[in-house]
Amino acid sequence: MKAIFVLLLAILCSVGVSAQQQPPPVVPEVTVYGCPLHVDVQSKVAGKCPKCGATLVAMQPGSQDGFYTCPVHPDVQSTKPGECPKCKMKLVKAAPPESGEYTVRMDTIPKVVKAGEKVRFKFAVFPPDKDEQVKEFGILHDMPFHLFVVSQDLKHFAHIHPEKLSDGTFQIDTMLPEPGYYKIFCDYFPMGGTPQVTQLSLITANYSGDLVSSLPALKPDSSLTKTVDGVRFELTIGPEKPFAGKPAELRYKLYDAKSGEPVRDLKPYLGAWGHTLVLNEEATDYLHSHPSEMLPEDVDRSKVQGGPDVVFETFFPHPGNYRIWSQFLRGENLITVSFTINVPRLH
Repeated sequence: MKAIFVLLLAILCSVGVSAQQQPPPVVPEVTVYGCPLHVDVQSKVAGKCPKCGATLVAMQPGSQDGFYTCPVHPDVQSTKPGECPKCKMKLVKAAPPESGEYTVRMDTIPKVVKAGEKVRFKFAVFPPDKDEQVKEFGILHDMPFHLFVVSQDLKHFAHIHPEKLSDGTFQIDTMLPEPGYYKIFCDYFPMGGTPQVTQLSLITANYSGDLVSSLPALKPDSSLTKTVDGVRFELTIGPEKPFAGKPAELRYKLYDAKSGEPVRDLKPYLGAWGHTLVLNEEATDYLHSHPSEMLPEDVDRSKVQGGPDVVFETFFPHPGNYRIWSQFLRGENLITVSFTINVPRLH
């Protein structure tokens, strides 16, 4: 019996020594992917940037350790310390957001949507790989949810804002003007995540055509000057010849069509001097852009005026034709102007 005890003791000592001599386990590094243009966009899986559509690239180990956000404006996010460009508050360190792709479930009342008749849209947002509906959303340009409804042929455009219900669902009553295919773009910012864009599709019941016949046949505008609702819009692109994959600027100058004088009485629209949506011909490249000049936080918006120059920063991911819709508020009149341009491939 004593011999057996001695043998067991020897085995246990041997195991203990062996365990002490073993090096600590190596924890594999997790590759983090980031957007080359938006440093706040990070993901544990490869994919596309939800803001600009650019391909996410692998980040250097350790570059994702620091993450900062504004305590007042959660949409202001950075991987470096600094101050909020909106309110000048110091950015505080925070846990990196969930940058995976969220999903949106859309319902309509009635289920069968007919052009020219009232329809109620309802949207519910869900986080990646979870079935628990998101209830809290950040405010982006005065709204928790921006909804863009664009016809397949890119002739119809609507920028509207559903009402948020207590359970986190969004709903809005609207009407589709013509029978056909429609693209539904949901632009929102779930708390704990990053700003998201979810694209959905819908076809009206009284449409007799097909998907191919409803595809757009965009032709670039020969002139980037248009007059809409008493305002002459002059658009220049910076650089003069934009290329796919490169940042660009949309530089608007506004004139009163009757007097010829520069427009200086623009009113803030949803917290900015204007809004722009850019879609490529296939409606696969989506870019929701805002002016580079931000409104001060501490001013009475009812008393400030803007114009005649409004500049939007944007990005064209792929070569091809793009349609641009820009919106400006003058008095009580919301004006939408559209242009079509061609963006060539960078050789």
